[in-house]
Amino acid sequence: MEGVKEGQIKIGKGGIEREMERWWQGGKDRVTIKYTHLGDNAPCNYACPVRLSKVQLELALCALSDAPGGEEEREEPEKEEEKQPTDQASPQEKKGKKRKSVTEKPVPAKKKKTALKSQTECFMAQEKKEDEGEKKPKKKRKKKKKTITDVLATSEPKPGSPGDLQSLVLEHFKDKRSVIELEELKLQDSCFVTSNDLTHSLSSYLKEICPKWAKVQKQHTEKSSVVMLIVCSSALRVIELIKQLTTFKGEAKVLKLFAKHIKVEEQVKLLQKGVTHIGVGTPGRLSALIEKEGLTLPPLRFLVLDWNWRDQKLRRMVDVPEVKGDLLKLLDTGILKGCREGKVKPELSVMGKAKANAGPLARRPDNSAFKQQRLPAWSPMLTAQTVLPFFYSMAAVCVLLGVWLLVTVQNTHELKCFEKRKDRANANQSCNCTVVFNIENMFKGDVFFYYGLINFHQNLRQYMDSRDDGQMIGRKENLKNPSSYCKPFIKDKNGLPIAPCGAVANSMFNDSFTLVYHSAASGPVVHVPLFRKGITWYTDKNVKFRNPQANKTQTLAQVFEGTAQPLYWQKPVYDLDPWDRNNNGFINEDLIVWMREAAFPNFKKLYGVLNRAIEPFTEGLPAGNYSVHISYNFPVEYFQGRKEVVLSTVSWFGGQNNFLPVAYLVTGCLILLLAVILTAVWWKFGKNGRNMEE
Repeated sequence: MEGVKEGQIKIGKGGIEREMERWWQGGKDRVTIKYTHLGDNAPCNYACPVRLSKVQLELALCALSDAPGGEEEREEPEKEEEKQPTDQASPQEKKGKKRKSVTEKPVPAKKKKTALKSQTECFMAQEKKEDEGEKKPKKKRKKKKKTITDVLATSEPKPGSPGDLQSLVLEHFKDKRSVIELEELKLQDSCFVTSNDLTHSLSSYLKEICPKWAKVQKQHTEKSSVVMLIVCSSALRVIELIKQLTTFKGEAKVLKLFAKHIKVEEQVKLLQKGVTHIGVGTPGRLSALIEKEGLTLPPLRFLVLDWNWRDQKLRRMVDVPEVKGDLLKLLDTGILKGCREGKVKPELSVMGKAKANAGPLARRPDNSAFKQQRLPAWSPMLTAQTVLPFFYSMAAVCVLLGVWLLVTVQNTHELKCFEKRKDRANANQSCNCTVVFNIENMFKGDVFFYYGLINFHQNLRQYMDSRDDGQMIGRKENLKNPSSYCKPFIKDKNGLPIAPCGAVANSMFNDSFTLVYHSAASGPVVHVPLFRKGITWYTDKNVKFRNPQANKTQTLAQVFEGTAQPLYWQKPVYDLDPWDRNNNGFINEDLIVWMREAAFPNFKKLYGVLNRAIEPFTEGLPAGNYSVHISYNFPVEYFQGRKEVVLSTVSWFGGQNNFLPVAYLVTGCLILLLAVILTAVWWKFGKNGRNMEE
């Protein structure tokens, strides 16, 4: 039909019926067919809209007359559609196909358009936009091209090899050089040293490839040159590598050669100023220095390429086009020629981390002799000829040392006076006794005067806690309100606080001694002078024990006013030393010595030190007769103890102590016994080469 618009399909009346039957029998959903009869003579009287899965097909049927030719016109489209591309089909086959099209399921309409000149035509108009939108294929997303960073991120790190450098050089110069010139660029494997295997740090790697660096360093004396040149990709990497060179370089001078904030002229002056052993820089700046003759290549012996280190974008030095070009330019300036002549040995190294999370190699320790346990070791072969002499010598040393110490500690004297003062009922009464003794040999050097107690347990926990350290350091609030740890020695019977409180201070040793020297049988009596100060530890005297602060007009007795002395004391704390007013209160040295508890029940504490500034005691205690006058105040009978007075000289290991010499003697005897047993076993089984199994 003339005037048909594009996008419409022409079909006859029979075609409409077949089309409706095809949509219905095809199992399509939501098929709606609607006929509207407007009149026989009206054009496009019948409209048949079909909706199927959101696709609307609008069918327009023109007026069909009841003329006899209507059936023929209905069959014409079928004949047109059933025509084959070739005209070899027989009339019988055509009739069969015609009957089949009437009785069986119709064949789907082909896309081939037919033109009918009949007046009875039907148009099936489609909504072009919706159909095109339905059939239009979805656009495929373009695959993002992989960048060099993506490729390198998935690649495993591997150590650089001489082949990598050869391939890089030949690939770059293959279009610029002739075949003969390319052959000259090839380097033998002997030109290269061992490459880093990803287990070395920079220092350990350089120590392996250059073990005689100290000698090489001393032999280099030329200016404007370096012995070792390290090439890396950036200025930050240069700084990092210089820090890693600390353990390798020794006294060698290292110079950073990069273009960031440093002019070429300044670096040329630095190279000319003194001898530089190691240069670390970028390819661009190194090429510029060589061109300006600020850096000469003849003394160069080692070239280190930081081949596999990657930056934040995971790019290696040869992956950055600018750095790659500068590197090849640097190699072409004369380094490759020096390599062919054997003067320069290039090295491909992988210093630093090549890639984050690089697998098990990232956690492997450095390939150094220390971390890989390759240090030289000595494994002695134990034989009877070596073991037995060692045992005998050790036994002899221990026995001799024990005897020597035992003899040394015997230069002491013990004086006993414990038969009086059995209880504390007569604590306020004075009790004196005198003990006479003789010193056969002179006590040379410093002589120390000790008092000792036997079976007095200062190491009991409750006894050690019964004190107020806050009171001892001079706090006034603790002076009038002692700590509850001091119970039951916290207040007296009148309710006054005790200063110092507690069981430790209450049991202070308060005997006094006077040592007298009798120069001859009927000669004059000389009092032996003793230093009563300087017998405490420095920290105790100046830190742990302090008197309460007093005003300028107050005396020490006024400061301690309102307190009571301990129950077993004969004097208050502010009057312990009547001969030295600065040795009273909590800083009295006898009190400080006693307040440092002993670890064992048998102990001795320092009472005084011989004053050697007075004759005849300048060299020590002379031999002769002596007597000790004891003011007896400390009772020992109720805890079944006893007291001692000890005069002792100090040896290199201290005062009198029998434990150390006895320990040496016992150890020496055990070693000697073991040596004798081993000697007997060896004499019986191993002397003639026989072993224990035989």
